Amino acid sequence: IGACDPLLFWDPIGFCEGGTKEDFDRRRAVELKHGRLSMLACLGMLWPDVFGKFDGYLSPSTGLKFADVPSGIKAVTTVPVGGWAQILIFAGLIELFLLKDKSLGGPGFASYGAEPGNFGTGYWGRKIKDAGERRLKLTTELNNGRLAMVSFMGMAIQNGLTGQSPIEQLASGHISPFNDGQGLFAVARRAQGGFNAANELGACPPLGYWDPFGMMAFQDKAKFDKNRELELKHGRVCMLATIGMVTPDLFGRLPGYLSPSAGLKFTDIPSSIYAIYKVPLEGWLQIFAFVGLLEARNLSFPTNYGYPPFLGQINKLSPESKKTKLLAEINNGRLAMVAMAAMVAQNAVTGQSLVEQFSSGNLNPWIGGYAQADRSSSITMQAAPGQNSAALPFFPLPENLTNNITGEYVGDVGFDPLGFAKNKRLLPWYREAELAHGRLCMMGVLGLTIQTSGFKIEPFVTRYPTSSEDPLTAATQVPVVGWLQILAVIALSELWRYENVISKYDAGVKPGDLGWNPLAPAAGNRPKWFGPTFTAKYSKEEYDNMRLREIKHARLAMLGFSFMIFQNAVTGKCPSLIPQFDKPEYFSAVGDFIPKNL
Repeated sequence: IGACDPLLFWDPIGFCEGGTKEDFDRRRAVELKHGRLSMLACLGMLWPDVFGKFDGYLSPSTGLKFADVPSGIKAVTTVPVGGWAQILIFAGLIELFLLKDKSLGGPGFASYGAEPGNFGTGYWGRKIKDAGERRLKLTTELNNGRLAMVSFMGMAIQNGLTGQSPIEQLASGHISPFNDGQGLFAVARRAQGGFNAANELGACPPLGYWDPFGMMAFQDKAKFDKNRELELKHGRVCMLATIGMVTPDLFGRLPGYLSPSAGLKFTDIPSSIYAIYKVPLEGWLQIFAFVGLLEARNLSFPTNYGYPPFLGQINKLSPESKKTKLLAEINNGRLAMVAMAAMVAQNAVTGQSLVEQFSSGNLNPWIGGYAQADRSSSITMQAAPGQNSAALPFFPLPENLTNNITGEYVGDVGFDPLGFAKNKRLLPWYREAELAHGRLCMMGVLGLTIQTSGFKIEPFVTRYPTSSEDPLTAATQVPVVGWLQILAVIALSELWRYENVISKYDAGVKPGDLGWNPLAPAAGNRPKWFGPTFTAKYSKEEYDNMRLREIKHARLAMLGFSFMIFQNAVTGKCPSLIPQFDKPEYFSAVGDFIPKNL
């Protein structure tokens, strides 16, 4: 239990290598106990701010009320010693007498039994007899505990740095814990020296000025300029390197020889970090010489190559356009540095390039995911002899696709330029994700259209007078409690979908089938929807046609929703499915030229 998708058995540090069954049982008991405590602790970090604190006194003798105890880790220092003594005694009684935990004592003294963490109390007071249901519940508890341990650690660190509980941070818009005036390395401390790095280019939402290691603490502008030059240089190199990691597998390599004297062709160079060892010494000398020329050019204009680069058009952009493009370069460079570091690490562990990993389904760099990669050659799309893709007729039909639009995967037109379908086991996952995102985007496009048409409900009519043209601004006015309710509904729905659909592919449940219409002529086992359903009888042809319409509309909605959000973010106005035309000037009322009541 616990070795589940997508990482399967995940032990990157090797704790379980060479260990005994007793060592594993001890670690499993510790994992369960910490996970259970962390689940309660996560609730405790959120509950007081969402639902309020108890009335009355926590400690009548000291005059301490429940309302006086802050939310978060500061509560630890507020509770008096007598309160902590009671808490520890209560926990000890539970451990020793109620749960009768035999795992106390550590190696050599503890006893873990046949099932570590099982104290015989059952699931909400009842014993689960069905083996499949019991395994599912235990796996759910273990995974929730793992998530809670990571979540609580993150909330505690954030709370310690900012002095705010998680709900206080969300409510105040305090997204950056370091440098927005509230955090540990607050900007106000640096501003004492007359230089405020938060006003420089690159301090943008959502993190604002982000300097978690305090590299600019009490530094001057010269130090900032040096760091900025290094940031730009590394970002530019990583943008090129990131492109270089994927271009050969996607678009092919150059023809001919890289080194005629050594008989080395461009096709002999792998699309990975192993290319470093293929390039001969003379090739590296040429690379370093070219880089040296660029560096010499960089001495004259350390951060300005002009626009377009190297074409001599320096200082030709307007100040606003220049600021926008420089900010875009900084942010793209930051993303590329993170992406390149991850791609190199993943490449080193798996031995595959990025495109090879995606196309083979090698999602787990330690276990090998769902497929062990064939590392003898680069990625090539395989097809049955004489068949081409219906969507891309100049390409062969990708492996595991059929060009059958009403087949097992409705809407299959052989479109898979990146080779995702090469791993057949992952195809149901991809179809499930496509349908889920498409259905959400169809509702999203409809919601944006309703918003832009002027339709509003309370409290957005009176309390939040947001323009109907800007749905994104309206989304920011939803209170924290509202977002928590939305996330709770989504989480419950996703848990049901995982338990009844995604985890049941091997049992015959089809991707995307939520069981809303029990009479639909769907093949395989059907899940039972937990809410209301509808009944409508269709023939097999009608049902296939409706499924095809759904996937087409879903794909169109994903593109449409993306463009609608992008246009709303850029212009402040959102397009609509309902055409809206501005009245021409001559259509407006002119007014009365003759005074009335004369």
